[in-house]
Amino acid sequence: MKVATIFDVAKKAGVSKSTVSRAINSNGYVSKESKKKILKAASELNYSPSILARQFRKQSTKKIGFVVKTYYPAVGELLSCSADVFKRHGYNVTVYFTKSKDEETFILESFKLHTLDALFFVANRNDWSYIAQYAQYGPIVTWRRTDHREIYSSYIDHYPLYQNILQYVYDKYGEVNIGHVLNSPEKNNTKARLRAIDEFQQSHPQANNSWKVFFPEQGHAGRDAAMDLLHLADRPDVVIVYSDYVAAEFIATLRDQGMEVPKDIKVFGFDNSDFGKFMNISTVDTQLAMQSKNLSNRIISTLEKTEFEVLTIEPQLVIRKSC
Repeated sequence: MKVATIFDVAKKAGVSKSTVSRAINSNGYVSKESKKKILKAASELNYSPSILARQFRKQSTKKIGFVVKTYYPAVGELLSCSADVFKRHGYNVTVYFTKSKDEETFILESFKLHTLDALFFVANRNDWSYIAQYAQYGPIVTWRRTDHREIYSSYIDHYPLYQNILQYVYDKYGEVNIGHVLNSPEKNNTKARLRAIDEFQQSHPQANNSWKVFFPEQGHAGRDAAMDLLHLADRPDVVIVYSDYVAAEFIATLRDQGMEVPKDIKVFGFDNSDFGKFMNISTVDTQLAMQSKNLSNRIISTLEKTEFEVLTIEPQLVIRKSC
């Protein structure tokens, strides 16, 4: 079977060999349209630059791809922390916001052609099994929960944390009506939280955990959850929200409608962001900065073939005025 060459890619894409070389090595200008043609041709031909040639030239782009679906405060903190680590080792970060699986695949195909040294996924659009096949071209890490052997994940198990929140609410307020504002039910963290809720309900049958709303993205989730709650005949006494950012918008919307927190309803957030601090929201400190450092250090240690030392993360409840 013939192995595709750079000349084959150039011919199929309808560009010069030097244009393909510039696109692959990120050296010089290549139009977005030409780059798409090159990546498509390279993918169809199953072309990959010679690993031996790269090693001979000691080629490294010194670029890390930071892949995001949308912006929210945790993204900013992850980016800030990781960029500091990468900068100290001479690497730059390129941020990609994806709107579709195809856009994410375009980034992965670019990575395959060695336009990036590594990928840091904050969120994914394709399945992890699909993304994992690109790990042969360099390190891929994620903040999300995944057990794929090829992808390093520095996730926090939300199951025991949610158990701790529920137990705290029970110890302080008894078997009250608890509402839950959750992320997408397809997310592993949401599944872990739902398991904690189910087990809590079984051991506390007098408690009410029936009100659950789900939001795939954080934008306007707090507002929409609050408006949904206002239409309930039997409103929860306590609402647990999957992020401080969403909890802050939830509280602000309720206040606009004449409700007071914690007098009329109590709110518990998650992630200990600045929004939680500014609005005195009880929350969980998931040590986001340490998670980011673990992910960044894993990339650096893989690229530079040094020993990787995992930082121990110990999340804890942070009790403030909202609950």
